[in-house]
Amino acid sequence: MPKIVTTLVIIWLLLLTRSVSAARPLRDLIPGLYGGDGIMLAPPSPGNPSHAPHFTVASAASINRLNEQITAAIGAFPFSSSVGGFTFTFDPLLGTFRRTTETLGPLFAERAPTLGRGKFNFNAAFTFFTYDSFNGERLSNLHVDALHLPDPATGLRESFRKDIIRINVDLDIRVQSFSLGATYGVTEDLDVGILMPIVNVDMRVKSQAEIITSPANPFPGIHTFVGGPESPDDRASGSATGIGDVVLRAKYSLPKSEVIDVSGALLTKLPTGSHRDFLGTGTTTIRPFLILSRTLFDILTPHLNLGYEFNLDRGSQSTVEYVIGFDLGSSRLTFAGGLLGSYAPSGDRSGDHILTASMGVKWNPWKQFLVSANAQVPVNRSGLRSDLILTFGAEYSF
Repeated sequence: MPKIVTTLVIIWLLLLTRSVSAARPLRDLIPGLYGGDGIMLAPPSPGNPSHAPHFTVASAASINRLNEQITAAIGAFPFSSSVGGFTFTFDPLLGTFRRTTETLGPLFAERAPTLGRGKFNFNAAFTFFTYDSFNGERLSNLHVDALHLPDPATGLRESFRKDIIRINVDLDIRVQSFSLGATYGVTEDLDVGILMPIVNVDMRVKSQAEIITSPANPFPGIHTFVGGPESPDDRASGSATGIGDVVLRAKYSLPKSEVIDVSGALLTKLPTGSHRDFLGTGTTTIRPFLILSRTLFDILTPHLNLGYEFNLDRGSQSTVEYVIGFDLGSSRLTFAGGLLGSYAPSGDRSGDHILTASMGVKWNPWKQFLVSANAQVPVNRSGLRSDLILTFGAEYSF
């Protein structure tokens, strides 16, 4: 097993030293449509008013607004918990370590027991998904409208100024993340750990603009792409690979109770991933949280994680984070399920409350080696979401 761990670490370090990015930052793909300066129509025909560029400002603003809404949510990727499938405590009467949990633990939540003094847990996970919707709208069928500039004399939109350019956007964003994590039991009650991801984001955007002619327009053909400098169709694509946001973790087991196990924990996420290429969020966050769990009948462990994530760079994006779930099974095979929630009290109503269901299994085929599989599906449609997030992992404790 040490040889396998060493090999994985070497592969990960090789990946870490590389950072392959698109020629243009991914966050510039959408605003770069139509040359990045808005949509220019055909010049006016003789006898018609000169107004060919009168959609450029509005169309550029509409495209940029869509880009801001979409890209604000990219870069925050799910990561597995630091909890080890095996937790231990030293028994002085026996002169050796004994297990303190029977089930193998959750996958995207923490349970209260710590690893045990001097114990080490190494884990690797591969997560992949495609973003599918934004606030309930399919990313393959987004629409933004650009209005004609009003009459400079009256400030009104009348006659041909009631025409609209509708921009239909088809957006494809695919994410793959390979992460390595390590957790060490400093004392019987204190664990510290780190998680470092390598992220690949592949993005393609296609757009098709159409002119919606107003019934009040006495010159139906005045707005047209025919003979103009731009095509109504445009597209852009790019990909980026590199280190994502590094997560530092600590967990401390509070005084034992006969009723429930309680721990306090702290997650710090560093902005090591490039936000320009959606490999990270570009912000530093600190999340203190409380962990409650209890094993019942040696087969069932319900758990609750509740905390507040402080965004040190964008305070309005600070969130209440919570997980309610359980793991059920034995030291050989465990099923884990839960509800993951994130609520932004000061948000802008776009993705303020995100609910996700998580379901997975952990299997112990050999000694302290575990493999796992997990699926996450959205419970609501708020924000930028994927219909299915799959994660496969492996861990070893010693």
